[in-house]
Order: sequence, then structure tokens, then C-alpha cells
Amino acid sequence: MPLRVQNRQRLLKLDTPDIRRLVGLILDDHGSGDGDLTIVFARDDFVKELNAAYRDIDRTTDVLAFATCDGEPPGVEGDPDKLERVLGDVVISTDRAIAQARRYRRTPEREILKLVAHGVLHLVGHDHATAGSRTKMRNLENRYLRTLSKNRQ
Repeated sequence: MPLRVQNRQRLLKLDTPDIRRLVGLILDDHGSGDGDLTIVFARDDFVKELNAAYRDIDRTTDVLAFATCDGEPPGVEGDPDKLERVLGDVVISTDRAIAQARRYRRTPEREILKLVAHGVLHLVGHDHATAGSRTKMRNLENRYLRTLSKNRQ
């Protein structure tokens, strides 16, 4: 699992090993363990710019997921020797993570992990367009966080 973590902020100290373990749990469970993705941690202004540019929504948000269309990078279609399964990018606002952690009475570190799970679940095909899919996605997020927590002990 090629996972790149880009830290473009200094509000929160990131627990990169936990982030990697969580992403690994989700990808392995969805048959995407060989997937390639990037997770970017940034401040609200950067996330707002992306949200405006790519979604035409001129405000910040907690997490953005940019999934590739077919999992194949340009120029390697059909060439299994070159094929690296590119899942996409997840961008997380640490400003929003801190605010939501306060609102939901959890630690910012826990909120970061929740947002990582949410973004990666989008990359592997989940959405929350309906009440049922929202519930399913929330349950999956919580399940992966519990599993991560158990594996630490």
C-alpha cells in the first residue's frame, strides 16, 4: 500500500503510524491493499480553495476525497507491469477536525482518524447520498476505529 502523508499544517501533531494502520485496515478489507493514495492535512484556507475549484462550493469542509475514475493512471492502461492502482487523494482540514472534536467531545486525534476513515471509504466506493448509505458509512468508520483501538492494546 503506497500511502503518502503530506502535512501542510502545524495545528496538530499527526500520529502517522496510526493513520497508516487505519488506512491499511480499510484497504485490505475492501480488496484494495495494493492501492496508492495520498492523504493531505491542511488548514481551512487550502481546503476552501480546493472545494471552490473542484466542487464550486466556496467554503471550507472537513474532508475532501478525490477518487480516480478507473484506478489506472494515464498511459498504463492494460499494461500490468506498469499498473499501480491509484485510488486518489484525501484532503483533511485540521481546523475543522479541531472544531468538530470540541463539538462531538472527542480528542482532535480521534476526529482526525474518523476523517481519514471517511475519506478513504469514499476512495473505495462508499458514499452518503442516502440515509441508508450514511448509516452504513458511519458504522464502517466506527468499526475501523474500534479495530484500530483494539490492535493498539
